[in-house]
Amino acid sequence: MKTTDRRILILYAKFGDGHYQAAQALKRGFEETGLARAVLFDPFGEAYPTLNRWCQAVYYFSTSHLPAAYGFGYSLTDRIPSSSPVGEWLHSLGSAKLAGMLNRLQPDAVVQTFPLLAMSHLRRRTGLRLPTFTVLTDYVPHSRWIHEETDRYFVATEELGRQLADAGAREEAIRVSGIPIRRAFIGGALRDRIKEREAAERAGKFVLVMAGAYGVSGEAGMLTRELLKREDCSVLLVCGKNAKLEQQMRARFARESKVRVFGFVERIDRLMAKASCMITKAGGITLSEAASIGLPVVVYRPIPGQEHGNALYWERQGKLTIARDPDELLEQTARWLAASGEDAPGRASGRGLPSATEVIADEILAYLERSAAPSLELIPRPGRRNWLKALLHPNGI
Repeated sequence: MKTTDRRILILYAKFGDGHYQAAQALKRGFEETGLARAVLFDPFGEAYPTLNRWCQAVYYFSTSHLPAAYGFGYSLTDRIPSSSPVGEWLHSLGSAKLAGMLNRLQPDAVVQTFPLLAMSHLRRRTGLRLPTFTVLTDYVPHSRWIHEETDRYFVATEELGRQLADAGAREEAIRVSGIPIRRAFIGGALRDRIKEREAAERAGKFVLVMAGAYGVSGEAGMLTRELLKREDCSVLLVCGKNAKLEQQMRARFARESKVRVFGFVERIDRLMAKASCMITKAGGITLSEAASIGLPVVVYRPIPGQEHGNALYWERQGKLTIARDPDELLEQTARWLAASGEDAPGRASGRGLPSATEVIADEILAYLERSAAPSLELIPRPGRRNWLKALLHPNGI
């Protein structure tokens, strides 16, 4: 008889929206099985709220204004194995808060969607055999995702699975699932979105420009003005949580009937359904959602690191193009807009895609059915430690 009250703890971090969106999609996937309930938790954010805000600010600034520096940091950390002192320290951040959550929730399994693997660190330090799973949210590997105390890795593609194994992950622990995306892009809703876009194209073409805090904000106005030179083109300009940019764009295009300016959009699927082409950054979640409805994408100046790798993967599939300057961006956008109907590259690419949330939830619940229940003894928590002490003494929890 199957257990119907599995408790799943899903770990995330808010460095970009992708990891949190994946965690939310997984929560929904587990709960829709009727066999589990899921709780979301941000160990690093809970442990170091001030440092977390500072790190997020540095992340957004570096990806927007210093992409080369961000790429250098990405490459540097890729050379640091989890078993090294620095690797141990990185994964230890937030583990004390996580221990407290484990003691309160007593979960049956933990799922990690961000490469600070605090649960894997706790397993190594305490010997706790709590089933631990990691869901990668990009199309390229990085050493931060790999930890020997991981029971399963869920990856986007066969290619990524091979790369992860070559980088040191146990091959038998790797499962190809796809990347968890929002419900609106899956199943019947997927077909509805495709039909909506095809109807919208008959009335006129729309370009969706994602110009949020770490998108193409610096050149959003110029790009929009250039796109408006096309008689058949209207612009959907999304500024996200960048209130200053939203205010500037509303003022600049107040009298332009072919531009609609948005702030943060919860139901971005509705705008993606209207668009004939999207200009965006190369987050794994965003590109997965675009692929699921066959929306052509132009990635503008991808950030070195995982976003550049994501863009290269989908470029090889023929689903997007990469622009490195405004002229290339406008030329590539025009090329996508010229394509129409079912023959357009990528138009029907999303049809029949399986739901990664279902694949992952079913696999984890089946794993729990096959495994003996872990001993849920209380994990001793260390005293309160700040991030500097954690750096100087990484061997504690």
